[in-house]
This record gives sequence, structure tokens and C-alpha cells, in this order.
Amino acid sequence: MSTKKWADGPYKLLSTPRAALEGQTESGASRNASEMALIHNILLRGLNCITLQARNVKEPEDVLDFMAFCDAWSCTLHSHHNTEETVYFPLLEEQSTEKGVMAKNHAEHETFLPGLLALDEYIAGVRADVKSYDGRKLVKITDDFGPSLEKHLRNEIVLLESLATDEKIDWGLLGKTMATHSKKVADRVREVPFLITNSDVTYESGIHGERFPPFPWFVHQIFRWVYIPQLKGAWRFASCDDCGMPKELLFA
Repeated sequence: MSTKKWADGPYKLLSTPRAALEGQTESGASRNASEMALIHNILLRGLNCITLQARNVKEPEDVLDFMAFCDAWSCTLHSHHNTEETVYFPLLEEQSTEKGVMAKNHAEHETFLPGLLALDEYIAGVRADVKSYDGRKLVKITDDFGPSLEKHLRNEIVLLESLATDEKIDWGLLGKTMATHSKKVADRVREVPFLITNSDVTYESGIHGERFPPFPWFVHQIFRWVYIPQLKGAWRFASCDDCGMPKELLFA
């Protein structure tokens, strides 16, 4: 059996500002940056899962399930950045005293978008012809844009922290607006199960709560019973189980 976990991959997780508070009261900026970091870490865990397992997936049934996992990762990244571009960034730009504050982030989105679209095209091609699957080619695609994506995810947290002293920013409104929009547009079969099965509830000694995303317990149960089983095979490749506990990667 494999002994590798997502942490053995090349993409390293982000520390949250919350972890450095040591019991102090959390500011709105810290809360926004920490929750953003937790989402980014889900994406980084997923990318590590893809990188570590791609070369060892061989059987047609496993390949198709793996493509479903890769597609869910891409769906989650697309959705997250669309929400940022259409809701979060414009509102932050409007409130901030520093004009053009989000221009660099927008430009960074553009640097890895071609690679993400290449991944989407590859997934579609394998689904049409499972025999065309080549794990080395898949890793080459993710290697081409992974470092720029990781850099962007890290830079975004640094930027949010740098705005903590901007008194014009309503951090509560920002966080609520993004959360409301994200829940409204989230793909229930791909995106939310991906978030659940790649969110490590033990991360940073479990200070972020018993589940992330922070659904009420009964909503989490609905996803465990109704939505996660719809792509059950895909979540074999995830970094955690459906309770958010880290697990070994079956194909690493």
C-alpha cells in the first residue's frame, strides 16, 4: 500500500494569518485572508494529488474516475477565480483607498489560464478516448502552469494581509458577499464534494473548526449522503476522506 500523502507533492500549503494570532482577537482582514488561504490550500492539495498519482493510473475505469477528479479540481479553480473576478475583487477595489490594488492579481490570473484550459482540453480528450491517457503528459501540463498558480495563490494572501490597515474596507461585507455568491453558483456534484474531500480539518492543529467549508452539520451530511456518492470513484484520488481526515493516496 502507498504511504504517500498530498504533502509529498511539490506544492506547499499556505500558513494562515489566524495561526499566528495565538488566542488574540481576529481582525476582519485576518479572517478574510485565512479563509482565502484555506480555499487555496484545498486547490494545492488537489494539484498535489494529481501530480503524485497521474503516472500510476492504468486501468480504464480508474482513468475515467481520475479524469472526473481532475475535472472537479479544474471546476473548483474556475469557479473560485470567477467569483473573485466578478464579485470579490471589484468590491475590494471599490472600497480600498489604493486604486488599482487588484490589477496585479488579475494579471496573475491570466498567466495560468492557458495552462488550465489545456488541462480541460486534455481531460475532454481522454474521456472521448480513454486509451489516449498518458500520465506523463498530464503531469507535463500541470507542471507548466502549477508554479505560476502556486505563486499567485500565495501572493493573494500577502496582498489581503497588506490591506489590514485600510479603514475604508468593510471586511465583513467582503467575506459575506463572497461566501453568498460562492454557495449560490457552486457545482453540487463536482465542486462542493471536491472541497469537502480535500479540506484537512486537522490542519494547523485543527484551529479552523470541525469542517471547512463551514456548512451547518446537516448540510454536510446531505452532501455526504446525496452528492458525494454521485462521483464516488473520483474521490478515491482525494487527499482526505469525506470527514476531512487526511488519507494515503491509493495511486501514489
